[in-house]
Amino acid sequence: MAASTDLSNISSATSISVGPIQSYIQGSTWFDLTKYKNLGSQERVSIDLKSSNLWMIDSSQLYLPYSYAPRVAFINEGAGYQSPIKISATGGTTAQATVFKNLSGSNSILPSADGPLKLGDWVQLSMIQANTQLNFSVTPNGVFQPNNRPLSTDPSLNPVSSYNPNSPVFWAAYADPKATRPIILLGYEDIAGKGSDNDFNDGILAVDLGTENFTSIFTSANLGQNAKINLKTAQTVPVPFELHSSLGLLLAIFIVGRRFLQRRFLQPVQAVAEMPSSTYPSPKLIAD
Repeated sequence: MAASTDLSNISSATSISVGPIQSYIQGSTWFDLTKYKNLGSQERVSIDLKSSNLWMIDSSQLYLPYSYAPRVAFINEGAGYQSPIKISATGGTTAQATVFKNLSGSNSILPSADGPLKLGDWVQLSMIQANTQLNFSVTPNGVFQPNNRPLSTDPSLNPVSSYNPNSPVFWAAYADPKATRPIILLGYEDIAGKGSDNDFNDGILAVDLGTENFTSIFTSANLGQNAKINLKTAQTVPVPFELHSSLGLLLAIFIVGRRFLQRRFLQPVQAVAEMPSSTYPSPKLIAD
């Protein structure tokens, strides 16, 4: 495990720093690997989203209204390519950086003997300023073929092919609002054109964007729980329940508590105020 470097307080509007790779530790790392690692072996259209408590979201809508230092983790891979993953930011922060030089694992579902990662490895990014649009991209097999065309969460940058019915969308995104720390999962299809199996599990990432940003993204980019939708034509739908975060829970407790106190103490005062004057007790006269 690499020495920890705290980048969460480093802020720049023109650069993104990526910390060293950190190892996953069950029970203490910020996500539950056991819940998500099987996504690497499942085709997108066969994932049981309801039983997994996952919701599809528009992968192009990773907009951060609040400043936050994201974290990104390697969950699994279902392809043999060795591909770098990059992040780009536009807005409050405008910059780009390489998140993983090679998203390939030695213990993934399709392991690479020389893969530099293990399942759950993650990195800390520096602070991203509020009002920033994020996009991720993969360069398929870019470790060996760096001139291959990247495939981005921004579909306007991607090719369209009859072999890819979801194109120009090559990234699927899932929200887990009921996780202890709500996170977004990203999976990509790394072949544009002939030979593509359109499974969107060639690489799986977990992304922590903070509870406030997660709530904003989920409520505005929710695509529902139908895993078989065409990502090119999918339409956003309302979230059918109220989101609860730790902050939201505290706020709810505060509101309920305040209302209880108001009923407990203000109602007697209101009752007295509504009494006719003839029922008020007469003041006692005190003799000198």
